[in-house]
Amino acid sequence: MSINKKKIGKIIGTAGILAGTTLAGLSILAKCKKGASQYADEPKQKNPLEGKKVRFVYDENDPENADGVRGHLEAIGESDYKAGVYEKYIKRAMDMVLSFGGLVVLSPIYAGIALAIVIDDPGPVLFTQKRMGQNKKYFKLHKFRSMKMSTPHDVPTHMLDNPEQYITKVGKFLRAHSLDELPQIWDIFIGNMSVIGPRPGLWNQDILTAERDKYNANDVKPGLTGWAQINGRDELEIPVKAKLDGEYVKKMGLLMDIKCFLGSVGVFAHDDSVVEGGTGEMAKHSEEQQHTAKKKILVICQYYKPEPFRISDICEEMVQRGHEVQVVTGYPNYPEGILYDGYGKGKHIDEVINGVKVHRCFTIPRETGIAKRMMNYYSYAISSIKYVLSNKCTASDGKKFDVVFCNQLSPVMMAHTAIAYKKKYKVPVIMYCLDLWPESLIAGGIKRESAIYKYYHHVSKMIYRQMDKILITSRMFSKYLKNEFGITAENIEYLPQYAEGIFEQIPPKTETGVFDFMFAGNIGEVQSVETILKAAEKLKEYPVKFHIVGGGTDLERLKKIKEDKKIENVIFYGRRPLEEMPGFYEKADAMLITLAADPVLSLTLPGKVQSYMAVGKPIIGAIDGETKEIIEDARCGFCGKADDAEELTENIKHFILKETDRTNMGQNARKYYEENFQEKLFMDKLESKF
Repeated sequence: MSINKKKIGKIIGTAGILAGTTLAGLSILAKCKKGASQYADEPKQKNPLEGKKVRFVYDENDPENADGVRGHLEAIGESDYKAGVYEKYIKRAMDMVLSFGGLVVLSPIYAGIALAIVIDDPGPVLFTQKRMGQNKKYFKLHKFRSMKMSTPHDVPTHMLDNPEQYITKVGKFLRAHSLDELPQIWDIFIGNMSVIGPRPGLWNQDILTAERDKYNANDVKPGLTGWAQINGRDELEIPVKAKLDGEYVKKMGLLMDIKCFLGSVGVFAHDDSVVEGGTGEMAKHSEEQQHTAKKKILVICQYYKPEPFRISDICEEMVQRGHEVQVVTGYPNYPEGILYDGYGKGKHIDEVINGVKVHRCFTIPRETGIAKRMMNYYSYAISSIKYVLSNKCTASDGKKFDVVFCNQLSPVMMAHTAIAYKKKYKVPVIMYCLDLWPESLIAGGIKRESAIYKYYHHVSKMIYRQMDKILITSRMFSKYLKNEFGITAENIEYLPQYAEGIFEQIPPKTETGVFDFMFAGNIGEVQSVETILKAAEKLKEYPVKFHIVGGGTDLERLKKIKEDKKIENVIFYGRRPLEEMPGFYEKADAMLITLAADPVLSLTLPGKVQSYMAVGKPIIGAIDGETKEIIEDARCGFCGKADDAEELTENIKHFILKETDRTNMGQNARKYYEENFQEKLFMDKLESKF
């Protein structure tokens, strides 16, 4: 026994010495190679925006970048990100240990893969690419070569035409199981990468870089795998991927890294989410989409990117599902002509944004006042009708489109463009109705008895009747359209909006002895936020606080009411970025929804209701009609009459004082979201209409 113990001791000692020597040797080699891997000897290859915060600027004069868009990155300040103790020391130590172990243990596999690559397609075994590293420092990323020697360099797979033709037989297997990424263990060892982190983008993926900057995802070391990789991999769109990367940065820690690591094992064992064609391509390959005929869709809308309207996301998702989408829209509506001048007065602009071909027709900038608004409407109508009736407005095959999708009737003038195309080419027109015209004018201060209202009522009636299908976001729109305009039931279909953004259910707030209620959204007279202030004043002696997040035309007036009446339990935060909202939701016991008392306003379902439900929060409302019915159907809160501060006060008291199951309300809200307001449900239903 003693002899065996001595032998075992010798073996362990020898192995330890060998491992230590190997580690020391590799460390010295890594130190020597790190500079070269970061272009230390190639100043022209370095990133001039290193350490800067950036934004993306669309510019047709620039060459097309790796995201398929013309434009460039522009510095807007210095990065102020500060790494914590875990990231600087603990995480780096784990990276060193794991990467060293990986290099040693996997060395036989490296040799086998290298031999297979050479036999399949003679040439270099390793492939290097310039990638975006920590703080936007470029570095050389290493991969096993999975594509043929003739493949274009520095072009992401999803930008290649028919990418399958470039992938070798061995490469297909390597990519399906992420084995081509194994040489990046060396990049981890020398310190350019981490085991867990956002996947490093190409140096010229400007859209991805700009999106990640919103969430500090460029300020940490990129990883071999990460949170986005276990939540979708190649089928994720850039904005979604960037948000997930930002979520990882926000929650970075030992538990999050372990979760990502273990989750990656299951993902990499299968090739379900690796689709040749890259970002967002998974939808093309889902089983149900194999049976869907691909359509050529002409979209008519008032605004399109860079403005944050849902129609942009809808169009991009349709492209990812294999359809051809072209958009006819106006100039971006930015104040003081920031982008208007850049587009050039009177010019027609064509651009491609994430696979969607966008045609921008001349539009007079929209300003306050009904006369200027009408000039904006008519300038768009005239220029867009002229364009869609020209021979230039064709699908990629030079033929007519299969269907026209008109995003809203508001403003009514843009719908004329859809009708003009329908009359010339005899194709169906589908309208998505988020609000009702001319009732939308009421919110802008137009009286129902005015000549303007009556004129638009006549125009709206004419347009609604020429639609082949009207998709409504509120069930109550149906009765209005039938009574006011004589639209038949078979031409109307209910399709509620989906909740915008990436939503995870947020658990109930930890008890603090104070109940926190939050309103989030636009603050105008229509939203009737003053009802909340009246309730807050009545609840001064109760342990409650009201948090109002948002901006709008009524904000300053409400602030003054708060000051004059010394309503201390109300806090105004102003307009906040979308990425900050989860933090507000976490601190709320319940969400508030209010709207002014009006027979037409009561028909609408504000988009914030879907967001409230998505995060799983109870809802207390002072609102009539559709929203009240949904809150009651979902059993996720209490809802009183619009503008009724007394009833809102009583409902808040009931929520905080009675034996109500607040946790169950939140769970009911989340369940209702999952069954009615998820993006995939919406997109599947919308696609079936085409």
